[in-house]
Amino acid sequence: MKFFKILTLAFLLFSFSHAISDADIEPVMSQKVATAVSIMRDGALAKDAKPAKIFALFDEYFDYKQMAKLSLAKHYANLSDAQIAEFNKAYEAHLKRSFIDKLSLYTDQDMKILSKEAPSEKRRVLKTQIIGEDKNYAIDFKFFPNNGDWRIYDVDIVGVSLIQTYRSQFGDVAQNLGFDELLKRLNATVIESGK
Repeated sequence: MKFFKILTLAFLLFSFSHAISDADIEPVMSQKVATAVSIMRDGALAKDAKPAKIFALFDEYFDYKQMAKLSLAKHYANLSDAQIAEFNKAYEAHLKRSFIDKLSLYTDQDMKILSKEAPSEKRRVLKTQIIGEDKNYAIDFKFFPNNGDWRIYDVDIVGVSLIQTYRSQFGDVAQNLGFDELLKRLNATVIESGK
């Protein structure tokens, strides 16, 4: 449960898909994180109004299509264009819904940006830390370039990759039960959480 709470906070602070320059990754994200933490701590703001304000801050920093492709791995290449569109939509809706549902759990946590690293020419890692009640948790946001702009394609929470986690889950379902069942399960989580 704690892992998913940490993941939710981290993801809410960097939601949606927008390009950013390499030089701006650290300063822009630092400013936006500070604003997002203030929104989460604002007791006067209605709980259901917080997600829209936070999402507006980070609108389009995540590349959901790339994340969907990486999460489904080899099975993605076997999909038709219509199936790809369906899966991308369901995947994005699933992630957003699961994080919105858990937003109310966060009122007093803090988050700080530690550094930006360049493990290769085509990868940047923004190292951050969530300051918890009893301990701190490392969160790494992984960026890749697309025509000179950078987008988030994965998040590591205390060393566990979001993409690898989904790849394992989705791969089992897609391999054993098929794409239609995977899509049905993804859509069902959005409907159930939205009730």
